[in-house]
Amino acid sequence: MSTVVTICTLGLYVFLSSTQTRIVPHIKVHLCPDWTGRLGNLMFQYASLFGIAKRNDMVLTIHEDDEITSVFDNLFALKLKNKSICEHAQTWGEMEPCLYDMLAATIPSNRNVKHMSLLQSWKYFSHVEQAIREQFRFNHKIESKCQKMLKDAIIGFTSNHTDKPVENLQVVGIHIRRGDYLDKDKIAYGYQTADEEYITKSINYFRSKFKHVLFLAYTSYYWKDLLWREKHVVGSDVIRMRVTSPEIDMCVLSKCNHSIITVGSFGWWAAWLANGTTIYYKNVAKNGSEYRNDFSEDLTDYFYPGWIGF
Repeated sequence: MSTVVTICTLGLYVFLSSTQTRIVPHIKVHLCPDWTGRLGNLMFQYASLFGIAKRNDMVLTIHEDDEITSVFDNLFALKLKNKSICEHAQTWGEMEPCLYDMLAATIPSNRNVKHMSLLQSWKYFSHVEQAIREQFRFNHKIESKCQKMLKDAIIGFTSNHTDKPVENLQVVGIHIRRGDYLDKDKIAYGYQTADEEYITKSINYFRSKFKHVLFLAYTSYYWKDLLWREKHVVGSDVIRMRVTSPEIDMCVLSKCNHSIITVGSFGWWAAWLANGTTIYYKNVAKNGSEYRNDFSEDLTDYFYPGWIGF
């Protein structure tokens, strides 16, 4: 009777016996993104594809110069210099961008695939949440700048409000997006923006919840958005933060204890990273509109569990 020895090395299973040697390849295939949009969108694509790759025994593969690598330098994805693998991959898609699609999450793992999708549902990466949090740590340069901005804001506020000690202060990040959501085409499609009533109600929620609170309010650099914030986000406990860059602004928001968000993926990720109490604007899409069809019936595929909708 012959002796059989099995050795696994570099993904190859080698079966050795006295009579034969057989090599059976076990090589994982690649899952590639088709990057679309700005930072918040890129983060959804990366996180969801990382989760999909894990479910389907694939390797998430990106290019070493992709924009997301300049923001986060602890990404677990395979980073290649050559784009040929992803350029020649089979394409895959989703049904709608803001709901969980089982078919979009189930990919035949016998070929390289490029996912041509936004994948804006936390359900795609719920099983790898801790790994995503580990990867979405801002690089040292961004981290240093955002920590300084946060520290300066808190010190400036507490030095003028001696009745609000730093050690008891709860910092709430506010992100207001209007801008392109007010374009005629997007309004016709069903996009809606948060109004003054929502902002006031959300701020008052935290004022009633905490004795010592500070609000750091961000919006875009667009002059109409800045004027709207100036008019509607008010109070002695509010600092209207200077707009710098998307990655630094998100980093500051992610360091806050709690979050108020309006619309868009940027605010979504800032709140998810902060991981505190989050108030969100629940009327993001007009009922009966085409945009409303992009979401699940109860919106829970998009909004994270435990968040509070106003």
